[in-house]
This record gives sequence, structure tokens and C-alpha cells, in this order.
Amino acid sequence: MFKNKRVLLFDFETTGLNAAYEQIIEIGAIVLELRNGKYEIIEELSTLVEAQKPLSPKIIEITHITDEMLLRDGIPESVAFQKLFDMYQDENTLLIAYNILFDLSFLQALFRKYYQPQFEIKNDILDVMAIYKDRHRYPHRLESAVQTYQVNIKNTHRALDDIKATYEVIKALQVEQPNIKHYVNKIGFNPKYGIKGQKMPHVQYIAQYGGRREIEKSV
Repeated sequence: MFKNKRVLLFDFETTGLNAAYEQIIEIGAIVLELRNGKYEIIEELSTLVEAQKPLSPKIIEITHITDEMLLRDGIPESVAFQKLFDMYQDENTLLIAYNILFDLSFLQALFRKYYQPQFEIKNDILDVMAIYKDRHRYPHRLESAVQTYQVNIKNTHRALDDIKATYEVIKALQVEQPNIKHYVNKIGFNPKYGIKGQKMPHVQYIAQYGGRREIEKSV
């Protein structure tokens, strides 16, 4: 599906929406590596991360993560960074997520805090939501894609489950139409709301309404 030998799929649960003020409380990630012409999962990460403040009732409702769980099982943020950075490896790794702009903002904030203050993401990226949105009308949440393609991993809003579900959706999308590689470094956005998050110079941003294959037409 891709030109990259190494692929990192990742998902974060967070204390809120703004990476400048909020933090990651759970990381789910898998690494794929191209071996003998086929991608294989070679590494997984599933960990809770210690929070610097109590969770809001809304975040607990959405994530099913509680303050008690973080106190009992959470690892220090610095340790979580190192685990994820080791999986990230370098800028040659393809980064994949569902609604990736959200996760990228937290990834960049984390790397700037513990790696380089001026860190910029230069990797190839793939937003699985952009592919699904190109082919289907609203709604476009991950659970919608899971239901549409009847993948066998439930979307529980826990990070590792979500990223494994995302991987299964990618494979189903590729079977449906084998043009996934054309969506690399292309982000769809709703013109009504504009582009959220920091723009990356190597990424093409395309107005996308849903079900109209706007990104596919840009190839």
C-alpha cells in the first residue's frame, strides 16, 4: 500500500482537545515493517500516562479512563515519550492515524517537550479518516468506518483498540479500491471550519465535504 518500509500507526487519549494546554493520558501504537513484500506488526505499545491534573467527567465518560487508573497504572510522561520515540525512529517512518491532525498536534508537543523544542514533523502522513470521508457521507467517526466495513475489533475509545481497528479499516479500504498510497500527505478539511492545527509544508490540504471523492480527484 505504501512506499515506506516502516509504518507507525498511533492513537492518543487526552485530557482535552488543545495540545498546548492538555496532555496525553493513553497511547496505543503499532509498528509495521515491510518484510518479504508484506507488512507485519513487529511492535505494539499500550500504556496509560500519568496526568498532571484530575480528569474532567466528560473525558472519563469518553475514554473510560479514571484518575484511579492513571494513579495505579500510569507511567511518567517522560517514559511514555521515550517508548513512543523509539517506535517513531526517524522521519522516514510513515505516520498513520484516524483524524491525524488531532494526534499529530499532541505528538509534536510531546516531542518538543522531551526531544527538541523546535521539532517539526517532516514524515509522510496518512489520515485514514480522509480516505473514508472521500468515499462515504456523514458520519465519519472511526466507529462509523468500523461498522461500514464490519471489522472484528470493537471501537472502545481505548487507544490500542482504536489503532488496531484503524489498521483493519485501512486494509478494508485497500481491498475496496487499491489507491491508498495516493492519500499520503493529503489532508481533507471542511471549508466551513477551515484547517485546524499547524499546517505542514509537505502536506496538501483539500476541501472535502464527504462522499464526493475530492481527494481522489486531485490525483
